Amino acid sequence: MGLSLEVRFGMKKTAGICLLGLFLVFGPSAGQEKTLKNAVALISDSDIHCSFSVIAAAPALKIAASEQGGERMILGMGDLFYINIGPGDVLRAGSELTILEMGARLDAPKGKKSPGLLAYKRGRAKIVRLEAKQAVARVEKSCGPVMIGNSLVPYQEREGVLGHDLGYTGAVFSQGALSGRIIFMDNEFVQIAQGQLALIDLGTDQGVQFGQQLTVFHLAEKIGPPEAVGNVIIVDAGRTTSAIKVLSAKDAVRLDDIVQVK
Repeated sequence: MGLSLEVRFGMKKTAGICLLGLFLVFGPSAGQEKTLKNAVALISDSDIHCSFSVIAAAPALKIAASEQGGERMILGMGDLFYINIGPGDVLRAGSELTILEMGARLDAPKGKKSPGLLAYKRGRAKIVRLEAKQAVARVEKSCGPVMIGNSLVPYQEREGVLGHDLGYTGAVFSQGALSGRIIFMDNEFVQIAQGQLALIDLGTDQGVQFGQQLTVFHLAEKIGPPEAVGNVIIVDAGRTTSAIKVLSAKDAVRLDDIVQVK
């Protein structure tokens, strides 16, 4: 499948991903040691925890108020806040939560329903104590404004990925390969470059996964096959959509460009 050699510490082997955990136990050969040495960070901690995704509906759990009281709306690292606990909420001291700023509903593709609401990851919080009908949590990490009213979901830990950019040189568009489109770009841009994020209309239901690299193709302006212009990696895989990061490109990656598995 032409997938990159990757290291994910503490994660198991999954289809299409070659992990090096075994080498860390038994010791790498000279060639394997060279591969490890030349590996780069394809997915960073910031890519995982400060990206965006799509969810079906806004979570019920929200930041209710600052523990300091008053009219303060923006919280920083180390600040404490209250979470109102509903009848069905199960929270435990020490549990971690991802802080989300909810955005607009994505436009529905032609002939389909909308994939859901944009959800921007703004940080991580930890529950420090439980009270009668509320919990108190502390902002552990922030990568954007954390505000009263932000939504909260259970935190899912993921490790960054080391590996190699597989590139796009020589890639040829295949009519039979799994393909999708770029449907949204960070800050609502219409084109992005290396290191920037976007959403595609492929997810785990279609068979793609976290850490997988895909080739980006421009549609031909006239007659001809799509042209390979870039390489991206999935930094967050949802059921029907995924967040991607541009690893390399010879031209701007555009809204509605085609992405195809390798």
